[in-house]
Amino acid sequence: MAQLDYKSSLTQYRRYLAVVREQPILRQGLWLILSLGLTIVLLVAALKPTLVTIATLLGDIKQQGSIEERLDKKISAVTAAQNEYTQYQSRLQILDEALPVGKKYAVWAERIESLAAATGVKVTGLTLVEGKDFSMTLAGDYAGLRQFLGVAERLRRLVDIESAQLNKEAGLTLIIKGVLKSYEEKEN
Repeated sequence: MAQLDYKSSLTQYRRYLAVVREQPILRQGLWLILSLGLTIVLLVAALKPTLVTIATLLGDIKQQGSIEERLDKKISAVTAAQNEYTQYQSRLQILDEALPVGKKYAVWAERIESLAAATGVKVTGLTLVEGKDFSMTLAGDYAGLRQFLGVAERLRRLVDIESAQLNKEAGLTLIIKGVLKSYEEKEN
């Protein structure tokens, strides 16, 4: 590798500066170029954070606009659901009777007792197995038991009657087995 002769390079630079000093246009041009270069560097250094911030804010504004659009859609969907709920609110009681939220077995049992009394039969046994399967035994005359069964099948509460058995041992009895339907809310 060739050895660098810094003394001769330094001498040439000094001669160049001496020539520039003697010529005022070159000296002023050099200072102008250096000043412009420094100004450009300082402007870029000063404006870069501002431009980055502006670009970030523009991106945030665009993202917030899309979020606002989605929220507007959800608000309109909730408003439509509220209107529909208001429209059908009077029918919700019927739905709650047919398919109640939760168990509500006591209400159904009271309804069965009053139905039995109205049809002239007596409930001699009513059991719930595993929460929704039921078995009931009724005693009475044939016409009353038949009427009870017909009315029980038309109750609003959704009930699947799986079997109805009529026995003549020790009086006329009707054994009904089935399943009570209910809507169980799932916890999140």
